[in-house]
Amino acid sequence: MPVVAAIAGSDAAQAAKNATATIPIVFNIGNDPVRTGLVASLNRPGGNVTGATSLQNYVAGKQLGLIRDMVPKLATIGFLASPLVPMI
Repeated sequence: MPVVAAIAGSDAAQAAKNATATIPIVFNIGNDPVRTGLVASLNRPGGNVTGATSLQNYVAGKQLGLIRDMVPKLATIGFLASPLVPMI
């Protein structure tokens, strides 16, 4: 029976990568897997690790710009973040 590790979160993905080089690892994280060292590149991850990322920290500025364009009279925008989740 085939074995695949499905991982959520960059710390867990890094731990799984460090634990094995043979079991396929599929991750879902919110930060940059290239910058964290999980994969070699987004289009060619290499090794036994691949997955999906939202890269929220790279598009946050664009999202705020779109909000301002949609609601030009908007005076205040709130942003909530967890100090436990790194924004790389």
